Amino acid sequence: MALPCPDDITSSDLRGLTRPELEELYAAPRDIAVPRGCFAGTHLCWLDDAGARHRVLRPVVDLMFYRTPFGVDFDAGRWFFVRRGMKVGRFEASIGPSRWRDTETVRLTYHRSRLPWPIRRILYDEVKPLSGELCLGLGGINADQGRGEFFFFALQRLP
Repeated sequence: MALPCPDDITSSDLRGLTRPELEELYAAPRDIAVPRGCFAGTHLCWLDDAGARHRVLRPVVDLMFYRTPFGVDFDAGRWFFVRRGMKVGRFEASIGPSRWRDTETVRLTYHRSRLPWPIRRILYDEVKPLSGELCLGLGGINADQGRGEFFFFALQRLP
């Protein structure tokens, strides 16, 4: 399958891509900016690495990002679960090199979060804006490539 043009891609297109196609799209160079507004999340696929198979973390991540509705409010710098009003996980977004792929990305760090230190010190995620309406993300933990990234997710702007 030929990858759709990133500027024209839809969340439905993302759900139909294979893991290698998601990797290619995520790594593709493009100008990016930190998104604004609220986005609903969709789990796209698990990665096949040691981190994604972690016997303790995988069930937690599965519950929070596969089985539970989630999203991101970039204006508030927080994730939300179930509905927009249930915001947790304060983050700071900055543009820079991906920790896990050879590309520029929007890095989400949690050192200013009010979550307990043992939790916030292991959190880390990345987002690659594809348009003003859609982002492709890598969810994971604060660890090196092959151990830190767990899954691809999509973020679709909410009205």
